Amino acid sequence: MIKEYVEKFRKKGPTALADLSDEEQAAVAIWSRKVVDEYGSILVEHPAKIKDVDALPFTKDTIKIAIKTLMLAYALTDSEDMLTLLKDRYVRLSSFQVMGREEIKTDYTETGDPNQALPDSNTASASTRQKYMQLVLSEEKILFEDIENYLSDL
Repeated sequence: MIKEYVEKFRKKGPTALADLSDEEQAAVAIWSRKVVDEYGSILVEHPAKIKDVDALPFTKDTIKIAIKTLMLAYALTDSEDMLTLLKDRYVRLSSFQVMGREEIKTDYTETGDPNQALPDSNTASASTRQKYMQLVLSEEKILFEDIENYLSDL
């Protein structure tokens, strides 16, 4: 049922939830909460600014749908704090990128220090980090605009 909901959401957007029975809506809400909670745990475990997408417990698309689904419920209850948290988590998906070589994965995802300085002697590492940061920032802007439009449409 969840797979069907995700597919419907991709095609129809938030109206997919209205097509479900009360029991199915409750199941989707529980699923959405689980996805968002697991993703939140990953954010805590991996504080670096650039993270490997393989660290995510679900695909980015699935996490986006779960966040948007929860936003529907919290928008109806005027829970600004939760909406802000969900919006932040949505935008922070941008920090998860498809990494290339294995040493890049280790360099960026295992430091644990999001503010780690680049070594001056390693220009290849610096340019690679810069490339990934540009990807993160570009995607961050897209995700921010997407979630803002989504909220304004609600």
